[in-house]
Amino acid sequence: MQTRTKRTLIYSFFLLFIMACRTWGCNNSETVKTADDTSGFSDDFRCHRFIQIAADLPLNGFACTLACPTGTHTFDLYDKEPKDFFTMTISEIQAQYCPGGAPAQLSGSDAQPTEPPTEEPAAIEPPTDPAPLNPFLTEEFTTCDNKARYVNFSIAENAPPYDPATFKVTFNGYPVNCAIAANNPGIFTCNYPPVSYEPPAGVQVFIGEELVNEFDFNGGEICDPAPQPKIIEPEPTEEPVNPAPTEDPGGSG
Repeated sequence: MQTRTKRTLIYSFFLLFIMACRTWGCNNSETVKTADDTSGFSDDFRCHRFIQIAADLPLNGFACTLACPTGTHTFDLYDKEPKDFFTMTISEIQAQYCPGGAPAQLSGSDAQPTEPPTEEPAAIEPPTDPAPLNPFLTEEFTTCDNKARYVNFSIAENAPPYDPATFKVTFNGYPVNCAIAANNPGIFTCNYPPVSYEPPAGVQVFIGEELVNEFDFNGGEICDPAPQPKIIEPEPTEEPVNPAPTEDPGGSG
């Protein structure tokens, strides 16, 4: 009888010890390293091993605490060990074990961003406009002729180069034919346009799409050719007619 009582006391003590281990843990709790804990262990997930008696069979397991959106959630693990979580992220663990499956929003130094922050695109400065071209003409003319219908303009010393395919001169908006004088590279000769567009005219010079000259040219009387002096030929003079000889009216005596 005493032996049975002693055995019962020992069994009861062992059961209390197991319950104590189940309640408070027989070893220190440990943080669980997850896949996104690159800088160390996180306190958001902790587990400790326990041993309990269930259906007269000892069972090993882990009692774990996990940070969830609704607060700290406690649960038991029987089918996994902490090392099994090394390849899982904290969000994946929360989705599996938190009530509702929603991942928790971590705070503090342990918070790991789920997505890398997007960088603001660098401001793109608008391209600067190229410097305007220098004028091509001095806007002065050297000679003009309203009868021959042309004018010679002076080319500026710092005149920009141009592509003849994109160079254009207009009189009153009408394109005119112009060319550098063959015998003088500083002279630009332009032919008058049709009568309805002839001077006085607003002259415009374009290099490509850029307007490099805009001025008025008034041919006027200064461009009229000088009148040629009229040559007066002398009238022909008539030769004097000698009078016919007359007969002597007196007879011979």
